[in-house]
Amino acid sequence: MNSLKGHVAFVTGGTSGIGEATARAFAKAGAKVAVAGRKEDIGSQIVKEINEAGGQAIFVELDVTESEKIKNAVKKTVKELGPIDILFNSAGIHDAYDTVLDADEESFSNLMNINVNGVFLVTKEILPIMLENGKGSIITVGSQGSFVAGPGGIAYVTSKHALVGFNKQLSYDFGDKGIRANLLAPGFIETPMTEGIEDERLKDIPAGRAGTAEEIAKVAVFLASDDASYLQGSEITADGGWNIGR
Repeated sequence: MNSLKGHVAFVTGGTSGIGEATARAFAKAGAKVAVAGRKEDIGSQIVKEINEAGGQAIFVELDVTESEKIKNAVKKTVKELGPIDILFNSAGIHDAYDTVLDADEESFSNLMNINVNGVFLVTKEILPIMLENGKGSIITVGSQGSFVAGPGGIAYVTSKHALVGFNKQLSYDFGDKGIRANLLAPGFIETPMTEGIEDERLKDIPAGRAGTAEEIAKVAVFLASDDASYLQGSEITADGGWNIGR
């Protein structure tokens, strides 16, 4: 219950899906949590519920594509909660399963801007805080689309593959400076992003079902904790076994 006591976590995409579940799980494990997202009404309600349950959280407005908003959100977090030593990069969007012929330049660029550039910008802002204190855990949410084709279209799969390289290089550059960077790759998870999708993959999942955001959040707590102290540059799949049959 207190595996993250004394830590400060910054969770992007914290107002829905895996981000929300992880923010709640981090707080339950004892961390102070900044729930970062664009929807203040939803974020404030999540924060209220966390605090009423005995946790400590704040909402910070964040658009991962805007550097100034990132700076302000990070500054507010440090001021109110203390130095950030856990970053959960969860903000992201899906595509329409478009092929390279169907995708237009604007939609492709927009998805890459959120899913890849957003991770870069937030990490770039928070990493110096971690380096100054000689410790930090950076968890970036990938996907089965980080390893195989099919879980999305050309834009989504390209973006999630890119995060594998980002995670590896981050660990290579800063692993010896107290920074642990790991990729958490969920499979088909019941979230607002997957709502309404009838997916043939479900019949091929050994677990026999889709996963829940809460199940992914439990893995995130482990990766953020000292129990995962020897995991660096790793790619952790949480997909009910779906990927083993690919």
